[in-house]
Order: sequence, then C-alpha cells, then structure tokens
Amino acid sequence: MGGQTMITAGFFVLLIVVVISANRMINESTVSTGEGDATNLSVDIARAVVNEAYRKIFDEKWIDSVYQAATEYTSVSLLGPETGEKFTLPDVVPYKSYAMYDDVDDYNGYSRIVDAGSMKGFKVTVQVYYIDQSTYAKTSTQTYLKRVDVSVEHPTYLQKKVTYSTVVTR
Repeated sequence: MGGQTMITAGFFVLLIVVVISANRMINESTVSTGEGDATNLSVDIARAVVNEAYRKIFDEKWIDSVYQAATEYTSVSLLGPETGEKFTLPDVVPYKSYAMYDDVDDYNGYSRIVDAGSMKGFKVTVQVYYIDQSTYAKTSTQTYLKRVDVSVEHPTYLQKKVTYSTVVTR
C-alpha cells in the first residue's frame, strides 16, 4: 500500500508541473500576441499623427508662391504651437490639434493619449525640428526641411517605443 501512495503522490506532482508549464506557455503566448498587436497598432497610430501634421502648411510664416529665405521661417527656439494654439497636454479625444494647429511645427512637444480597441493608453509624443538639406541631420538653423518624429509607447504591451518619422518640405 505504501508503494501505491508514493506512485499516486508522484503522479499528482507530475500533473501539477504539467499544468503549471501549460499555463505558463499560454500566458507567454498571450503576452507575445499582445506585443505584436500593440506594435502594429502603434505604427498605425504614429502614421495617423504624421498624416495629420503633414496636411498642415509648412510654416506659420510661409507665403504661398513666393520665394522666401529659410531664415524667414519660425526660429528653432520657437518651434511649437503659437500662444493662441496652446492647450493642456496630453490631448484626448476629440483631439484639439485637428482644429487648433495650423502648421507642421505646432506639433513640436505635442502629446496625446490614444485608445485603440481593447488596448487603452497608448502615449504619443511628437518632435519637430529642422534638418540639414544635404545630411538630413538635425540643425540649429532654419532650412526648407522639417522632420516630424512621432513616438508611441504603451506601459503594458510595448517593451520599447515605436518611432515613425517623415520629412516635410516647403
């Protein structure tokens, strides 16, 4: 009888180990699927913000059909929303940026919170800066090119930020 008790106890220990391992594999699979979905959603969210900014004019001081020296555009230190376009960040639905921002560099320093389906709480941040026309590196002077970098992060589903960028020209 003592041998049967040992076999039964061993069977239960083995069963517990198998159940715990199966549960761990299911959890890892769920987390992995969540990370993949979050990465795809974050790219879509970043593209939407880039497209929104891209539809605005190049610069507040831009004059259509007139040659302007790059030095006439908004100075590097003033990139961001003008006084009348400022509001509390992060922006939430309905996004004020749609109506209040009128040029690309208004998005410099902008942030919003996005809920996408069952994944809530994506944080979006934007940087806008001038880039050198030959090297595409960030520059401290005005040029005819601005770069828009949109980063998306999620505290649960993303291990690192997803960044999407585009170059806007006059």
